[in-house]
Amino acid sequence: MYGASLSELEKEQIKYIKEYWFSKQIDETKEFDNKHPNFAVENLYNKRAGKRHKRLSLREIVKLDVDLFTTYFPIILTTPDVASNLFKGQNKYFDIVMFDEASQLKLEDNLPALLKGKQIIIAGDEHQMPPSNYFSKTFDAPIDDEDDFEDEIDKIKNDISNSLSDCESLLDFASELGFEKRHLDFHYRSRHPYLIDYSNYAFYNQRLKPLPNSFEYIPIKYIPVNGTYSDTSNDSEAETILSIIDKNISRLPNGEYPTVGVATFNINQRNLILGKINERRKFDKYRDFNDKIIELEENGFFVKNLENIQGDERDVIILSTTYGINKDGKFAQRFGSINHQKGYKLLNVIVTRAKYKVYVCSSIPEDVFLNYKEHLINEGSNNRKGALYAYLAYSKAVSEQDNEARISVLNTLAENSTKSTTIDNLNEDLESPFEEEVYEALTEHFDEKNIIPQLQFAGFRIDMVYDTKHIGLPKIAIECDGATYHSSQEAYLHDRHRQKILEGHGFVFHRIWSTNWWRNPHKETKKLVEFIKSIENSSPSIFEDKSKTGLAFTDNISIIENELSKVSPILKKDLKETIKAVSKQEDVQTELFKETITVNSKVKVKYLNIDKDLKVHLVEQTVSKLEKSNGIQKVNIKTPLGVALKGKSLGDTVKIGNLDKYVRILEILN
Repeated sequence: MYGASLSELEKEQIKYIKEYWFSKQIDETKEFDNKHPNFAVENLYNKRAGKRHKRLSLREIVKLDVDLFTTYFPIILTTPDVASNLFKGQNKYFDIVMFDEASQLKLEDNLPALLKGKQIIIAGDEHQMPPSNYFSKTFDAPIDDEDDFEDEIDKIKNDISNSLSDCESLLDFASELGFEKRHLDFHYRSRHPYLIDYSNYAFYNQRLKPLPNSFEYIPIKYIPVNGTYSDTSNDSEAETILSIIDKNISRLPNGEYPTVGVATFNINQRNLILGKINERRKFDKYRDFNDKIIELEENGFFVKNLENIQGDERDVIILSTTYGINKDGKFAQRFGSINHQKGYKLLNVIVTRAKYKVYVCSSIPEDVFLNYKEHLINEGSNNRKGALYAYLAYSKAVSEQDNEARISVLNTLAENSTKSTTIDNLNEDLESPFEEEVYEALTEHFDEKNIIPQLQFAGFRIDMVYDTKHIGLPKIAIECDGATYHSSQEAYLHDRHRQKILEGHGFVFHRIWSTNWWRNPHKETKKLVEFIKSIENSSPSIFEDKSKTGLAFTDNISIIENELSKVSPILKKDLKETIKAVSKQEDVQTELFKETITVNSKVKVKYLNIDKDLKVHLVEQTVSKLEKSNGIQKVNIKTPLGVALKGKSLGDTVKIGNLDKYVRILEILN
């Protein structure tokens, strides 16, 4: 096997595993037949009962013969509670039990499953969300009073103080118990390092190693919407998001749309955006938009608030920071759970969901968030509103290609966190006589300028790279196996993983085994030269050209600014009155004589969600039952419908309370 390539080794391993697995199935089947002579194995998994057998539930199948079940299904993916129910009494039965997203798992819910394994692997990120009840209030309604929120969390902590542990999550429990730690430092989601740099500097001590971008584009677009934060939502940001989906999301070179997700900073903003999307479905004039939404939904389009987005990833993420100046011209700087003592975890999750692009739609005043340094210093860590302001400043700098400002934000974050001491200082020199001989052989056939020894790429080191210098053709990674760098116990698994990642980012591999080289260097050189020439002579079209990918998420976003958006928040309220006073007389008169809805108005409206017309009479007295007089239904002015209609005019479309219901005023009857 010394002369075999990596792919041949992989095929042999798969063949061996399949044969071994099949033999184990035969042995366990024979054992089952001996123990259960009246029950055939083939009847176990029948979905319907027969004359000679009944249909068994999964729990009954496992209980009947757990060894047979796990022989046929040696890897079982399940939730912890299902694992506990299926394998009752089978403590230390499995060789390995692995938990994912352990930062969100509570110890008391997962302890029974924890006991099922001889070896336990707990995977999670301490800088991501704790178990969902930690931010429980945010799932039901937005939080505007952080003091109330802190009191609620303290109550939760007191309630669980007498449990098995005060640890918030299974991940914390493993850390306290002294589990051996292994960090996954390579970051593969983001296709541009700027998408992860903020979190890398703010929370991970610059430990993460991102992949470089494979084409030039601006990965973050900051959009100063300057909308009004009213009734715990922001209508202008919602409209801007729909506009981005409509006008700025186009097809990729392969003809498909990029995957898209919308992330909001509270649940009401999520509901508002979903309501607007559903409203457009009712009208033919939005047919192209609706067709696009349908296609995007087929590929995983979502609208989620920040508490529910962990685990998701999409090519494009559109953020709505939601908060901003209110109707009174004030900016309260209240950000719900973001302002909690561990709010940075929510921020870290929501800003790292994108593979290619983030659109940041924000109404938070720039003169506020550009003062991020002061907030970070006062808070003593990269947390709460200081971290949010720093992210907005970072997004603005990336969007405007202001490299000096971008680096300034990152340096500030780095200075405000624990310094990383894990810096790789790998030598660029060839590391063995074997590699030196391969390098010399290459220089006899190709220009030395095209040969790069010991290339650093995304935290990986490649022995040698041959760059064809042709657009659309891949770089050739030349691996010289046999040196000490490749001799560890896990070398094969490491190389397979690394090769898969690099092949997905424009590399092809050619592997030379040291034993083959020493036996016949001429033959191995010939194979290498022929491989390089085959790549150089191939058509660029056979390799994925990502140079036009950036056209699928464009930045030509039109923002309609009113004069108020350019003024300091302190002056806005007064300026509103000034602008109103100097308006043209005809505009003032038009507003004065426009008929508006008041108490005793009779109005005909259309419910847009259900396409139904209704005539209502708004009254002050309580309406005990639904009655119609001449086809007109009485409605109290203080009901959600009455409040929504009051003060509005003919042709207006209004939202009813916090519901995703919209009505259009068709006629004022009196």
